[in-house]
Amino acid sequence: MFKKFFLFLFIICMLVSCSKNNQTKIEHIVCFGDSLTYGYGATAGQTYPYFLQQMTDIPVINKGFNGNTSRGGLNIIDDILQFKNSIVIVEFGANDFFQQVPISKTKENMEQIVDKLKSANNIVVLVSTEDKQMNQLYVMLKSLAKEKKVLFIDGILNEIWNNRNLFSDRIHPNSKGYKSVADKIYKNIKHLL
Repeated sequence: MFKKFFLFLFIICMLVSCSKNNQTKIEHIVCFGDSLTYGYGATAGQTYPYFLQQMTDIPVINKGFNGNTSRGGLNIIDDILQFKNSIVIVEFGANDFFQQVPISKTKENMEQIVDKLKSANNIVVLVSTEDKQMNQLYVMLKSLAKEKKVLFIDGILNEIWNNRNLFSDRIHPNSKGYKSVADKIYKNIKHLL
């Protein structure tokens, strides 16, 4: 009886060990988005991707562009697809909201972005910006993440929104604010690293 139990335990341990060794190594963390990803308002490049790099041993690539919309992200997706076996943090939608792009169009663009990133063997993480002011966007992104089976991080600005000392203007954090954003993202992705 004990021999069978120990044999069973040994086989389980070997399977767990082998499955961990066969996991794909994360090569990069790619931060893909608009001015919040770019780091508008930060001093000396102290963006959330910069702070995220300080928290990990994995290269972090900043692919944020001021003013970018989900359509703009889709237009440059090929530049992001060069990164394989990466975590891609996707942060779009706020500029769609400000430019009054229909939520259905934003969803369509985001679906294509997620599908293309997943097809390149990336782990996709969708993030929303601030959930109270842009609730319709938040609901759509959360639903899309569930539908596409990707990680969702709600409101990267939620915790700091009411502390205006952490902002460089009405929308964009300053360096201390971006540090808080990086902290929140890291807490949500560290289990993937």
